[in-house]
Amino acid sequence: MQKKVLAICLVIALLEGFAGLGIEIYAIRISATYIGASIAITGVILAMVLIAIAVGYWYGGRLSQSITSPRQALLKAGHVLSWSAVAHAIACMVQLPLLAAMSASTDSPIIAAIGVGLLFGVGLAFGSTAIPLITQFLSLKYKNLQGVDAGKNAGMMVAITTVGSVLGSTATPILLLPYIGLMSSLALFIAALAFSAWLCTRLGVQMQSDAPSSQSLPVINYMLALSAVVMTAGFIALNKTDTGLQTATGAWFINYAVADGQVAVTISDNPRHTTSSCWIPAIKKNCHWYGERAVKSIEQTMPERLVFLGGAGMGTPSEVAYHHPDMALTVIDIDSDLPEIVETHFLQAPIADNIEFVGDDARGYLNRHRGLRYDFMLIDAFQGRFVASNLYTLEALSQFQQTSTHIMANIIGRPAIEHGYTQTIFKNWHQVFGDSAYVITRHEGNELQNILLCNFACVGGRPLAQVAFFDKTQPVHTDDLPRLERYYYRSLEKL
Repeated sequence: MQKKVLAICLVIALLEGFAGLGIEIYAIRISATYIGASIAITGVILAMVLIAIAVGYWYGGRLSQSITSPRQALLKAGHVLSWSAVAHAIACMVQLPLLAAMSASTDSPIIAAIGVGLLFGVGLAFGSTAIPLITQFLSLKYKNLQGVDAGKNAGMMVAITTVGSVLGSTATPILLLPYIGLMSSLALFIAALAFSAWLCTRLGVQMQSDAPSSQSLPVINYMLALSAVVMTAGFIALNKTDTGLQTATGAWFINYAVADGQVAVTISDNPRHTTSSCWIPAIKKNCHWYGERAVKSIEQTMPERLVFLGGAGMGTPSEVAYHHPDMALTVIDIDSDLPEIVETHFLQAPIADNIEFVGDDARGYLNRHRGLRYDFMLIDAFQGRFVASNLYTLEALSQFQQTSTHIMANIIGRPAIEHGYTQTIFKNWHQVFGDSAYVITRHEGNELQNILLCNFACVGGRPLAQVAFFDKTQPVHTDDLPRLERYYYRSLEKL
């Protein structure tokens, strides 16, 4: 009997950890469409998560001090688990309007990230409160007569809930989101919490005890758990927010537009801020200004081997590949699931035979394959509307200089002296390429736009050192990545 009860307690702890961290991954993913995704945003949300878990453990310990019977401990644990399911269900329902309101009232993604962390932290705090209560149950039910003590119980419960958290934080992005989707994953997590509450309450009801306990508590627990499931089902049925095509790494959003009088398809990882690629399937051409300029520069140099760091919809490499089948192209993108989405929803055709897709971190891949040489490189890797900063350090650009003859980069910024984010990239580019550094802007003046950088005299380019909007006093950016991250957030105030 003891082994059976212990196994049930371990299952409850495992489900609590799994659902709690799984929901946090869900929250981070769906928040990215409003506030973006970066190390700082993820770090802040995780900090709020850890604080909530710590508060729950502390309060559960305080609560367990007044509990004197095993039955009471289990019913109380079932109660807080029921509230955890309810709190998470409510958080999922209000997250989207809350993010919309915060995005409208503040330009700081850090504040929004704190709000998301606090919103879901309530449910996590309730869930972690159950762990000390179940530990108290085990210590009261199986005292030292059978070799079980409080220290062993506490260590075992914390270890199992941590294992559950590990499963939730790894299985969610790698398996659940890509294969069953965002909403189905959410339903699974809420159902897991509700089931753990039911399991805990059911076990408590079966415990005999002389100590007085509330007769209505089991009914309340069951009702709360059921209401969480009902609220989640209603939210999923009524939710009209496009959560994109989910992959293990990110989410991609497909929309349709008209370009040059023809139907065009757009793809983006953050549709609220930018469109990553635009494609006209009928003529197999991309319809973004920067893509058209990149193709002209490629045709200017007529390379044999090309590499693209960042795939997005693969509009530019696909146009080149379809119209120049003699060229060999390599596309490196960290999202290994991208080709299937691109073929089905964006290109609406198979990827060209002369394109090799590599699902890997671009800089890491080139570091591990230092012997590779290319005639042309296009750096086009973004996180939302900002570049992947590790590709623009002095070290990275110097390495790329050894890898490719002609290099071009696409950034989104402002050609303005006061815009630190853009100026940091400009200065690094000029530091590495010197008088060979060229820049192409679409508009004059302080306007947010795609800006192209070249290490050769590309079509429409001007020497970077000679343009008025280049600040030669700007400090260079080494592998101290947080420096560019700081410009990322500072620049948000000016966009």
